[in-house]
Amino acid sequence: MPSIAPGLVEPVLRASADPLAAELLARLRADAEEPLRARATRPYSRREALRIYRHKAAKGDRPGVRTDGYPALLAALGDALGSEVIVHGVTFADTVYLVFTDPERTHCVGVLRKLLLDRSEGR
Repeated sequence: MPSIAPGLVEPVLRASADPLAAELLARLRADAEEPLRARATRPYSRREALRIYRHKAAKGDRPGVRTDGYPALLAALGDALGSEVIVHGVTFADTVYLVFTDPERTHCVGVLRKLLLDRSEGR
């Protein structure tokens, strides 16, 4: 996954009604001093994204991680199987956000939040 500027996803986050998008946007603004890592996939089909993330949701989280947002994301991916998505990963020290957009980055399809829990909380 190539690195990107975290701000690249801000316009689609502002236009999204997803509460996780609003949360990420607030964190991007508040944590401007925190060094962030952001990456993006190449475009791939919603059908493939739906298959992958349906499988990940069914498998469940690994120890030390809690993922939020699967129901809304899976519903959105299932709405238009013919188009493509890009997945943008924005990494903070305690959380990784996966932002799904169209290839032009004009529409936010959905957001997943992966909370990195303390090992004692994740067990």
